[in-house]
Amino acid sequence: MTAAGDDAATERALARAQLQLALTERVARVGSWRMDLRTGETTWSEGLYALLGMEPQRMSASPGGWILESVEPDDVAASQAEIARAIDERRPFRYRTRTRSNASHIAVCETQGDIEYDTEGNPVALIAVCSDVTELADKHDVMVRIQEWYRCLADQASDIIILYNSAGEVIFASDALQRLLGRSPADIGGGRFVQYVHPEDLHEANRLVANPAPGETLTATYRVRHNDGHYLWMESTSRGIYAGGRLLNIIGVSRDITARKRQESETAKARDEAVAANIAKSTFLANMSHELRTPLNAIIGFAEIMRRQMFGPLGSEQYADYAHLIHESGQLLLELISDVLDMAKIEAGKLELNFEMLPLNLIIEDCLRLIEERARQNAVSLVTRLADAVPTVEADRRAIKQILLNLLSNAVKFTMRGGCITVRTGLSEGGLLLSVEDDGVGIPAEDLPRLGSPFEQARTDATLSAGGAGLGLALVRALAEKHGGWLRIESEQGLGTTVKVWLPRTQHDRLQKEAAA
Repeated sequence: MTAAGDDAATERALARAQLQLALTERVARVGSWRMDLRTGETTWSEGLYALLGMEPQRMSASPGGWILESVEPDDVAASQAEIARAIDERRPFRYRTRTRSNASHIAVCETQGDIEYDTEGNPVALIAVCSDVTELADKHDVMVRIQEWYRCLADQASDIIILYNSAGEVIFASDALQRLLGRSPADIGGGRFVQYVHPEDLHEANRLVANPAPGETLTATYRVRHNDGHYLWMESTSRGIYAGGRLLNIIGVSRDITARKRQESETAKARDEAVAANIAKSTFLANMSHELRTPLNAIIGFAEIMRRQMFGPLGSEQYADYAHLIHESGQLLLELISDVLDMAKIEAGKLELNFEMLPLNLIIEDCLRLIEERARQNAVSLVTRLADAVPTVEADRRAIKQILLNLLSNAVKFTMRGGCITVRTGLSEGGLLLSVEDDGVGIPAEDLPRLGSPFEQARTDATLSAGGAGLGLALVRALAEKHGGWLRIESEQGLGTTVKVWLPRTQHDRLQKEAAA
């Protein structure tokens, strides 16, 4: 091949290389330039023309003037200062410029370059590559704005918000740290916050020193000392931020709960005082059992003697009526006091049961005889549906009678004249089921949940109430539960009420049932 042929081949190769370089620059949206520091001559790549939207003729005609026209003035001064420092410090340079040319395809251009030196080490030229970073700059601006928003939110929040690095040093702390505790980020980083924790709460606070596992939230409640010396209660949580299984940061949030703790303490104190007062009341009443019942029994006894005129006539018939009223009023008062005292004994834990095997059906018949006269006076009929298969039950005789008499008395009170009360017994759930049904006035649905609690009555209207202290069903429930049983009330207003009491057949059965539960 001749020399001319070699030159032609070289030119073709060079043309292909230039074409490939231009294509690469257009695709990558980059361009390059070189400035000779000795002559001021500047050369530009094809990609830079396209990137900046400038005509080659204009750029060659005004090698430097186009910069002043297309770049923001502040950026021109900043870029020139950066290049001067780079030459002085003999290092690469880097800067960004914002274009104000309508012809430019980009808004922000980043220039990265270096300095070319001669053999003696003197700077002779600048060589740089320009790239389009408009999208990256936009994202950066958005990120800066978002960071500013989050910082504003964090600083205005009442909680202390802290961002730690993986070593536990503080990267960011909201203003609440200074506002609530009078502390700076330097005071608390690297686990140093524990030096301000109350000595009694160190074990709790140390839970926050460890790094949280992925998805784990560490929590602790402790007292921490304010910069002026007083303590505040803080509730703190911390979570880890992970990427690729590696811990990047830890976010801690702490809230001042001093007021809540003070309220909880006051509430607990008031509750303890109320419990202590209630126990003292119950103990007092339980101890007063003999003192209260003895004089009442004397009044009732002497009234009975006078009513029957056992030692001769009283004289006027009015005296006989008065004796009768004294006797009835004494009996009623004794019943009320007995209920109050029995409930007090139960609450004070002083009620002792004497368990024995009892024939339930016979005890029911005894109780019906005691209530029979009252039912007759109210024109209420008594019906029994007692199962023959019901065996004996291991229970306290007095407690069982008290359960039955309270249920029967309530039924008589709230059953209208001409009504009917039915007593049923049967086997259920391995125990004995006793129920007392009436077709009386019934109980409003909203009152049912309250019944069975001490001093609660279904009817609060004094004109409708049948009297009593509201302890009857509460006593029945308490006595049933003392035997290991339960009480349930079913009622519909206007149709009547059914009260069911379930008892274990023996205390051995009760213990087995409780163990199984």
